[in-house]
Amino acid sequence: MIPLAQMNKLSTNHSTKIRSHNVDINAEFGRLIHAAVINKGFRAKLLRNPESCIDAGYCGESFHFPFEIKNRIKQINAISLEEFSSQVIKLINMPNVSEMAPLYCN
Repeated sequence: MIPLAQMNKLSTNHSTKIRSHNVDINAEFGRLIHAAVINKGFRAKLLRNPESCIDAGYCGESFHFPFEIKNRIKQINAISLEEFSSQVIKLINMPNVSEMAPLYCN
């Protein structure tokens, strides 16, 4: 543990650390799939109704997905965790709507 006196010193490291949005989403999907692997009841709820299962969380932990991802998740219809995972991979690799917008040039 770092004493508070040492934490109050100004940092000389001015480099900016940027965390990718996709890394966060991938981590959340990893947590979601992990919970489904270890808990049969959670897995059944996830396959039956992914959106409400995500909203409910798992063992007091919440899942944090952006609105557009949650909208895509509720379209998943799978009968097995393998099928669900396969659809999640496609969902992750799908470009955002803004990236798919047509570009008109004069």
